[in-house]
Amino acid sequence: MKRVSYLVILSLIIALPVRYSYACTDFLLVNEKKNVVVGRSMEFGIKLQSELKIFPKNEKNTSYLANSKKGLSWVSKYAYIGVTSFGLNLIADGMNEKGLSLGTLWFPGATYPKIPKDKPDETIAIEDLGNWILGSFKNLDEVKVGLESIYIWFHEIRALKEVPPIHFALHDSSGKSMVIEFLDGKMYIVDNVVGVLTNTPKFEWQVTNLSNYINLTAVNKKIAHFDGTVIDPTGEGSGLLGIPGDWTPSSRFVKIALLKDFVKKTKTIRENINLAFHLLNTVDIPYGAIRSADGKNFDHTQWVVVKDLSNRTLSYRTYKNLNIHTINLEKEIPML
Repeated sequence: MKRVSYLVILSLIIALPVRYSYACTDFLLVNEKKNVVVGRSMEFGIKLQSELKIFPKNEKNTSYLANSKKGLSWVSKYAYIGVTSFGLNLIADGMNEKGLSLGTLWFPGATYPKIPKDKPDETIAIEDLGNWILGSFKNLDEVKVGLESIYIWFHEIRALKEVPPIHFALHDSSGKSMVIEFLDGKMYIVDNVVGVLTNTPKFEWQVTNLSNYINLTAVNKKIAHFDGTVIDPTGEGSGLLGIPGDWTPSSRFVKIALLKDFVKKTKTIRENINLAFHLLNTVDIPYGAIRSADGKNFDHTQWVVVKDLSNRTLSYRTYKNLNIHTINLEKEIPML
C-alpha cells in the first residue's frame, strides 16, 4: 500500500506524564455561496509525533483486538487525508475525497459501551475508527447508519498509558454537523446545530450554556444616561464585554460559537479559509501559558488545520512554522 507523508509536526515536550492537558477546538463555517470549511486546532501537553498522510481507496484493512485477535475487516471506498499520531494510523483529524470531515477531540469523563466477546468480526479498535469512517462513507447520514452495525473496542493506547477519553466532531460537504460522544456506557450521536465542539463538559451542556451569553452583541454599546450624567461606552467591542477570554473548553466553545455567528459571512472560498484561520487565532495557546500542576507538561497549540470540504483541500500550519501549507486531495489521488 502506498501512502504519501508530507510532514512531521514536532512539539517541545520531552516528558510523558501519566496525566496531561488538552484543549482542542473544532468549528464549521458556511459562507454565502454554501462553501463549507472546517477549522480545527490541536492542543496537547505531550509530543504527538503527528504526521500528515494520504490513504488510498481500495485499501484492505483489518482491525486487531485484544491478544492480536482479528476484528472488523473492510476495504476503503474513498481516499482520505489525515493527521496521525504516535506513529499509528490513529486519525486525529482528516477529510475524505467526498468532503466528509472527522476530528478526534479529548473528552475526559467518557465512559464506553461494553463489547460482546462473540462478535469480533463486527468490532473495531478505537484507533481504527477514524480510518473506517473516512474510508467508508461520503456523508453523515451514511455514518449514522454504519455506526449501528459495529462495536467499538476502547483500550489503552501505549503512548498515552491510558484508554483515551475522546469524542468526535463530524461534518460533510452539505454543511451538516454531528457529534459522537460516549456517556454512561452508551454511544450518543447528536446533530450539531451550533457547528462547534471543544472538550468537556458534554456537548448538550455546552449548548445550554450559550444562553448565559445571549446578551452579547457585535454592535458597540450606545451612550447611556444615569440621573443626568452621560456615561460613555468603554470603547470598541463594548457589545462583547464579558465574552470569555480564557482557554477552558466551555469558554472556547462560547467564544467560537459567538464569533462565527457575528462575523460577516464571506463570499469566496479563499475568504472563508482565511476567516477560519482568524478564528483559530482567537483560541491559540502559546507554549508555557498553560502547564500541569507538577510543571512538567505545557499544553499549547501544536498545529491547526483548515479543511475546505467543498474543494477537498487541507491547509495547515504548526507551532514552529506559521506559514500556511495547502494540499489538494483531488490532485493527489491520481498519484496514489
